[in-house]
Amino acid sequence: MATKWYGNLTNRLEEGKQFCEEIKVGTGMTEYSWSDREAYEVIEVRDQKHVTVRRLDHKHIGDGQMDNRWELVSNEDNPTRTMEKRGNVWYYTTTLTAEDIKNIDNDMQFKLRVVLAGYDIDKIRAKGKQTKRWKANVSFGIADYYFDYEF
Repeated sequence: MATKWYGNLTNRLEEGKQFCEEIKVGTGMTEYSWSDREAYEVIEVRDQKHVTVRRLDHKHIGDGQMDNRWELVSNEDNPTRTMEKRGNVWYYTTTLTAEDIKNIDNDMQFKLRVVLAGYDIDKIRAKGKQTKRWKANVSFGIADYYFDYEF
């Protein structure tokens, strides 16, 4: 069966690599999207398979809009994400609670995102919460932000 390729080649070649010998507090992490990249910093290391990261703020410092140079700045107010490595793949989990979806009927855009993400609203209301695991296309050892202006 053929592999389905997506996004740009640079992102596909870099995702899943580790550009450092050991993950430590302060190590950078890059999350690869279709063609964009988000920068994170490691803020806690339980072991080499369980880490907590926080997204870095980015400020455009390039000459003109199409110049992809960014200043990355730590921000303690940014949300964190706990990452877990299983085999050679990193994952993160998200949990939606009944409290999170209390007003979901009043926000159709949020309801659509929840349903498209595969959450079962009725199950959440009945059981109080639902947790899902997501594959993360990431690399450790470098924090890189890139915005693809072509889209």
